[in-house]
Amino acid sequence: MTKIQIDLSENEDKIVEVYKIINNLKSKEEAIKDMIKYFKVKIIPEKINKEEEFYKKALNFGGDKK
Repeated sequence: MTKIQIDLSENEDKIVEVYKIINNLKSKEEAIKDMIKYFKVKIIPEKINKEEEFYKKALNFGGDKK
């Protein structure tokens, strides 16, 4: 399990609150957990030596998805 602390702007907080109410959720944490299912994330490291062996292995971690 991972705990993440995020600072929401006033507008972001309102969006999460509305989502929580519309979907009959008990907390904003539940709302955010549900909301993130709609996003796809790609992490691209900026400060890493791309010639390192562990980096090359990490790129192929998921295997070929054809």
